[in-house]
Amino acid sequence: MRDFVLGEGSLATEPRVGCVVGVFDLFHVGHVDVLERARQFCDRLVVAVLSDDWALDAWGARPFVPQLERAQIVGHLRCVDEVVAVDAVQDDRLAGVLGVQTVFAASAADGVLGVAELAGLPAGLITVLPAGRRSRSPILRAAIDQRQSRSSVA
Repeated sequence: MRDFVLGEGSLATEPRVGCVVGVFDLFHVGHVDVLERARQFCDRLVVAVLSDDWALDAWGARPFVPQLERAQIVGHLRCVDEVVAVDAVQDDRLAGVLGVQTVFAASAADGVLGVAELAGLPAGLITVLPAGRRSRSPILRAAIDQRQSRSSVA
């Protein structure tokens, strides 16, 4: 694992393909920020949107928005070159078919995986992005959970 130095990889003769893996549920400005920052460090950005089942297994809750819709939202961003739906972090298509050379890890960005959640990938493949805006997902999820619990009582 390494921290990224601004400008690293920009002089390479072959395009540098980066990847961000995440759930991207309750899409918010923190997600946009992570994706835009990742795009600054690569020539082509692939986004891997994790499945509903992955989120349930990893976090104990299904996303509010289905995987296909989350992938469509992410695909509309200018900074994203390609979107793939994946069932696991270690999807063979990332390095093989898509030619991903680095997987970006974000800190404090709910819905985008951090270093701990990328365990299982070779350490040399993981690049830690510099800190950006704080995520609003935990606040949104808590508010929705509270509203749902109130409505189930009524």
